[in-house]
Amino acid sequence: MINKIDGDDKNLRRASILIPFLNKNNEVLVYLQKRANDAKRHPGYFGLFGGGAEENETPEEALKREIKEELNFIPEDYKYLGRYDSERSRKDVFTLEVTEDFENKIIVLEGERGQWFSKDDLDRIKIIESDRFISQVFLNSL
Repeated sequence: MINKIDGDDKNLRRASILIPFLNKNNEVLVYLQKRANDAKRHPGYFGLFGGGAEENETPEEALKREIKEELNFIPEDYKYLGRYDSERSRKDVFTLEVTEDFENKIIVLEGERGQWFSKDDLDRIKIIESDRFISQVFLNSL
């Protein structure tokens, strides 16, 4: 289980995560990555975009680098959702409201593809459990 906490534990793997979202027809959709079937962790699952911070990177620096690497896109005007810790990792999570042409502005460079999902979809798809939790927290905050 993952919980939002405010502590500071240097032993956790630090990661920065982006939740691109779209408000379409009065429904909020989140954009998730379909991980490759040969991925080292969570093969074939959907998950959020982002990844591990390098040694001295701030969460924002890691976010911009990781999203550039994964989507060939540098996020701007993002908002900080919060910090979420699990047993092994600390995730700084950011959100970015995008427009309907978002998929024309990106190139998915990691994983199989990206795909839009509603809140109800999150209960029906094969998704990394901590990413399901974070996505639901975000969607419930709207």
